[in-house]
Amino acid sequence: MFKNKLSSRREAYFFASPALFLIVAFVIFPLGYSFYLTFQNYDLAIGPPAEYVGVDNYREMLLDDVRFWRAWLNTFIIIFPAITVQLLLGLGIALLLNRPIRGRAFLTSLLIIPSMVSPVSAAMVWRMLYGVKYGGINNFFRQVGLLDVYFDWFATPARAIFSIIAVEVWHNTSFMMIVLLAGLQSIPQELYEAGEVDGASTWQKFWYITLPLLKFTMIVALLIRMIDLTKIFGLIFLLTFGGPGGSTQTVAFTTYLSGFQDFRISYASTLSYVIVVGVFILTLIFQKVSRFREGEEA
Repeated sequence: MFKNKLSSRREAYFFASPALFLIVAFVIFPLGYSFYLTFQNYDLAIGPPAEYVGVDNYREMLLDDVRFWRAWLNTFIIIFPAITVQLLLGLGIALLLNRPIRGRAFLTSLLIIPSMVSPVSAAMVWRMLYGVKYGGINNFFRQVGLLDVYFDWFATPARAIFSIIAVEVWHNTSFMMIVLLAGLQSIPQELYEAGEVDGASTWQKFWYITLPLLKFTMIVALLIRMIDLTKIFGLIFLLTFGGPGGSTQTVAFTTYLSGFQDFRISYASTLSYVIVVGVFILTLIFQKVSRFREGEEA
């Protein structure tokens, strides 16, 4: 019996070994090596050997690097308006699609297309649309008489941030819509029928029935989007490259600049671990919310 258990365990490790190898090679080793680099002074322009500096990189990041704290501020300035608009639009569209309308499946499939586009492709398309002289947006507004001159959508920090938020909302509102639509369709119809018996208005049913039952779905969707937006890079790289004046440099983009423009690989590894810690905290919150919801349903 003991030999059979040992044999089955060996077989399990044998079949899992390719996946374990990939996890070690592409997840654990890069994480471990980058953490090791955070205690070194490794300049890519100079090359090895690296110099051990202890926690100097962390000290510089927290106490001396103004760009790091500004990058966090820029990240939050982009994240919170984008998530708020995505939540409101996604909820509104989900409420409309939750009604028995003709062609609902076709409309849902059509609206989910933007989220299927890669961030790089979306950024490239919108970069052409935002073009000053030949962009589709400027030319459309000139045709309808809303603009007299060509408009530079990235000329000021406020415009650049607004333009990035607009692309992010277009790209990922459909994700919020699908999640909330699934939550709406999981609400028992008996609750709505009970509200109709009590004479509750549409607004009262939405406020006292729909929203309370959707709160966990909304929290989960918000956490997933926050985890994703914490790592926002592609839109920044292709649309503004952190400009104007560093107003759109996010934490992920600042990490890129430190590593591949300043060639400070060790310091870039330190910044990247801040993103890892932030994503880890949000993931823990996500797990807590999921377990709490499972406990309530049980």
